[in-house]
Amino acid sequence: MDNTPRYDNAPYTAYPGPYPPNSYGTNYQPYTIQPGPPPPSYVIERPSSNKYPFSFFSNRGSTIFGVIVIIIALIGIGLITAYKLNAFGNSSYTYSQPREKCFPNKTLCNGVAECSEGGDESGCVRFRWDNSLLQVMSRRKENEWLPVCSTGVNDNFASYVCQRFGFRERPTTMSVSINDNPSNIGLFASGSSNTIQGGLDSQTCPNSQYLAVRCSDCGRRKESRIIGGTEANPGDWPWQVSMQVRTESGYEHVCGGTIVNNLWVVTACHCFSSPVPITYWRIVAGMVNLAQANSMSGVSAIIRHENYNEDTDDFDVALMKLSNPFTFSNSIQPACLPMTQQTFNPGTQCWISGFGKTVAASKQTSNVLMNAEVSIISTSVCNSANVYNNAISARMMCAGDLRGGRDSCQGDSGGPLVCFQNDRWYLAGVTSWGTGCGQPNKPGVYSRVSEFLTWIYTKIEMETNR
Repeated sequence: MDNTPRYDNAPYTAYPGPYPPNSYGTNYQPYTIQPGPPPPSYVIERPSSNKYPFSFFSNRGSTIFGVIVIIIALIGIGLITAYKLNAFGNSSYTYSQPREKCFPNKTLCNGVAECSEGGDESGCVRFRWDNSLLQVMSRRKENEWLPVCSTGVNDNFASYVCQRFGFRERPTTMSVSINDNPSNIGLFASGSSNTIQGGLDSQTCPNSQYLAVRCSDCGRRKESRIIGGTEANPGDWPWQVSMQVRTESGYEHVCGGTIVNNLWVVTACHCFSSPVPITYWRIVAGMVNLAQANSMSGVSAIIRHENYNEDTDDFDVALMKLSNPFTFSNSIQPACLPMTQQTFNPGTQCWISGFGKTVAASKQTSNVLMNAEVSIISTSVCNSANVYNNAISARMMCAGDLRGGRDSCQGDSGGPLVCFQNDRWYLAGVTSWGTGCGQPNKPGVYSRVSEFLTWIYTKIEMETNR
């Protein structure tokens, strides 16, 4: 993390060219992999003269004409095949779930699938700050969130809920009371269903006690250069991963990411701007030095946010599903996803980490994991004319030091901004973009994870159901 121009917190570009005149280096492009030569294209060149060396009505002309027709037909068949593969989500370049077809006027979470991929019946669960109260959307009224009565709930219910979101640990549960439900209406298990909400009906909870569920023991350190940062110790940030792409010379670090459970990593959408086959990616975890990588996994799914805007970097969030789940240890642990209504107020001290550049002008990222403490900056300050002049959307947050010096940089993209609350580390932000690295009045910009909770849970549950 240091002092130079806008880098879009883009993935590390191996050999960036010189800055264009007067650009101040403001447009680093995402890391680009060249997976191979482009498919051949065939161009028929015609002489400028009207005199042709042969007639298409001659034997030679007929033969060449036939060859050209065959080539064009083969190209057409190839394009149609590629289109169909992509349309059905079978392409190795597919970075999203298939687009759904839904009935008109669909109702969310009513227990009846009205979309082809079941998206209307996914993401119907949330966990409320600060006691992890489980809330499920009512089947009878869209966007009405009700607690689950703790009495009469099967012991396996919490495990069933957590497993749908990729958690493999045994969840912890407890009964809690709340003061904002005077009618004492909650949800009670009424039968089996292939959705969480489908097996729940509303009624009065017998003893005013409700179910709280924590799906994993996240956000814990089992042991105890970003610009202006210091080297991290083993176990300091056990949720930090290095996302790497296979090249001719081996694997290269491209972006950071955050482990949120055994199977899923949260990262930035712009890390996948280049069409790299999924089989070229790997996730490396549990290390503070890239030269000592020993825990790694391939990738079975990459899900980019469908509303991501490359011009503004809005909706800059993505998910990666591991081919092989990580086994948690002292050096590999998940960070906690934030809960509904959890806030990270301006002035809160949080931490960033990553393997990005430690000097903005450098051509190399860091082999050593770096970390730095940063402060949350209010959106109003960050949107002021001398900072980012209204470029910060509701889905972004700023963190750093307006005096400069502590910041993320290229190669840190997709990595974590974590904040410590209630004795746990929560993933508050995903490293997204910024102007330069560590410049005054140009703090780092991060995707605000609390704004993407429904999207994250929906996509993970849809992938689990598939």
